[in-house]
Amino acid sequence: MPVEILGMNDSVYAGAGFLVTSDENEAKKMAEFKQMNSEKTKVLVKDKTALFEDTKNKDELNIIIKSDVQGSSEALKMAINKISHDEVEAKIILSDIGMINETDVSLAKASNAILIGFNVKPNREAKKLAEEQKVDIKYFNIIYEALDHVSKALSGLLEPDIKETVLGSAEIQKVFSVSSAGKIAGSKVMNGEIKSKSKARIIRDGVVVYTGEIVTIFREKNQVKEVGTGLECGISIKDFIDFKEKDVIESFLAEEIQRTI
Repeated sequence: MPVEILGMNDSVYAGAGFLVTSDENEAKKMAEFKQMNSEKTKVLVKDKTALFEDTKNKDELNIIIKSDVQGSSEALKMAINKISHDEVEAKIILSDIGMINETDVSLAKASNAILIGFNVKPNREAKKLAEEQKVDIKYFNIIYEALDHVSKALSGLLEPDIKETVLGSAEIQKVFSVSSAGKIAGSKVMNGEIKSKSKARIIRDGVVVYTGEIVTIFREKNQVKEVGTGLECGISIKDFIDFKEKDVIESFLAEEIQRTI
């Protein structure tokens, strides 16, 4: 049975219980008692949380949510808090009811948070401030679409996977000094191919001593883009001149692959 309650200072969450008292004085006493206990609990919880703050190493995505009604706000918060990942975490720093205002925009800017309006729009001042501060406000009226946006934003915080493809390797036969290019590694391609502008590893006695980029490849005094198996060439590596005979130069490609939660 729906009822209307007057005189409330704050909005309540969906599913909250309420008590009926015989008079106003008794209600005030019960409210004061519950408020005192609630504040004590908050202090204890905060102190316990502080013990683990130093060990927390997840990247956090700050989120501000403004909704039209309390039920929508609670449902969206619960759904976002269920998103779990070992490396990133969604942190709701504000969830409130009503139109998006200037304070919401300023908080989003200061905390680098994403600002979500669920069935609400910003007032004129907030819209102008968001444009000036370059704060992007996202609007939704379906929960799963808002969740998809949060998931994508969280995925953007993940470090990408690196996929390596080895192109080939060459063994250094002799080291040359060239005035225009510094040290050049005279090499013979043992397998695959060596490509200019590809990534390169210098391997000495089975140990990687340097990782960089192939700047140029020379073949019979001509600069070329690639050299195949069995051919000799001169190779220069960016910011590296400490070549040794018998070093192996491994040419490879490194591709970043974006991860998703």
